[in-house]
Amino acid sequence: MTQEELLQALASEIECSTGCTDPGSVCLAAAAAAHALEKPAEEIQVLVSPNIYKNGVSVGIPGTGRVGLELAAALGVLLDRPQRGLAILEEVTDEMVCRAEETVAAGRVTVKYGETPDPLYVRAVVRAGEDEAQAVIMYDYSNVVELSRNGRVLLCRQGGAGGPLPCPFQGHTVEELYRLICSMEPEAFDFLLEGAQRNKQAALRDLEDPTRRLGRTIRACTAIQDKGPLAVCGAVRAYTAAAGEARMGGMNVTITAITGSGNHGITNFVGVLTAAAELEATREQTAVALAISSMITIYIKGYIKRMTAFCGCGVAAATGMAAAVTYLLGGGYEQSVQAMQTVIGTIGGMFCDGAKSSCAYKLSTAAAMAVQAAYLAMAGCHVPAGEGIIGRTIEETFANIGRLNDPGMLETDRVMVSIIAQRRAKG
Repeated sequence: MTQEELLQALASEIECSTGCTDPGSVCLAAAAAAHALEKPAEEIQVLVSPNIYKNGVSVGIPGTGRVGLELAAALGVLLDRPQRGLAILEEVTDEMVCRAEETVAAGRVTVKYGETPDPLYVRAVVRAGEDEAQAVIMYDYSNVVELSRNGRVLLCRQGGAGGPLPCPFQGHTVEELYRLICSMEPEAFDFLLEGAQRNKQAALRDLEDPTRRLGRTIRACTAIQDKGPLAVCGAVRAYTAAAGEARMGGMNVTITAITGSGNHGITNFVGVLTAAAELEATREQTAVALAISSMITIYIKGYIKRMTAFCGCGVAAATGMAAAVTYLLGGGYEQSVQAMQTVIGTIGGMFCDGAKSSCAYKLSTAAAMAVQAAYLAMAGCHVPAGEGIIGRTIEETFANIGRLNDPGMLETDRVMVSIIAQRRAKG
């Protein structure tokens, strides 16, 4: 892989998102369908995959103080700007929220989940009189693969560019990519620094808001540590918790997402940036660390895919972060591998029970585990290769995680969705 190909691969997996990507995807699908309809929609019907349902029903929608995929769909019709992608919810106004709530209250929005062609799937159908338009998102949160109006196909991308997303690092070892990153000019990764700063701003906004408590509480509890591992862990926990709390609680913040996930982006970018600041790393060192973490997060997601039964922040982003923090501590590739093994061998089984405000607790825990694993690796302590799910190589470990997710935890995921649906049905 060339340096240019590496940079393209990193950039291809990074995008800006306002709010959680799951209701954002529903909003985007409804907006695309409404735009194709070319008139005000009177009825909205949405079908989502169980995973989208799980991750979308309880998470805050930016600028609304509300939750619910029905509201997200109604807002999408009003926003009618699909070109905004996953940043579409950034333009929500109070007037739109009122109108969307009226639409939902009138029973004009239906959201159901069921078996779909892909674990990441949204189909939005909007109607006005005799006219009907449909939009389908599949494989990735902003990937519109079908668009039609009154049966006439306007867009069809089911094959080629519309197919399942391949891992951009397929065919390359982690070591090869790690050493390539370390050989490059750090300035090449400035775009990662920019993305990290965007996510850090979300954390700062949360910490300044007296109604948001998690990040503030963690920071207050850990502020007595001046330096050392506990200080780094405390700072990382506080800032990742704050950014996660802001995003998942519905604060109108724009997040740099990676591999389709804003929470992965928070752990990956805020975690590494905060650790680098605590360790007094240079700008150049921080940029390289962000590239290492981002590469590994993307690499792992190539095995476990977009929608998982695992908490991807713990399995993917925190693993990448562990390698990055090890690098910042002066460790080499072998020590970074050991740190990654410790993260996966310790919290690899953390399940995903849907997107919601409390995801901030998982983000902060995973990020702190990454720091701990890095310090342990530097001291010669780590989960050994060949134990449990830890393979003889790091690539084998990632493959094992992929197998555990699918087919291993498919039934777990189905039960999880059922629990969430039953709770919602009871009110």
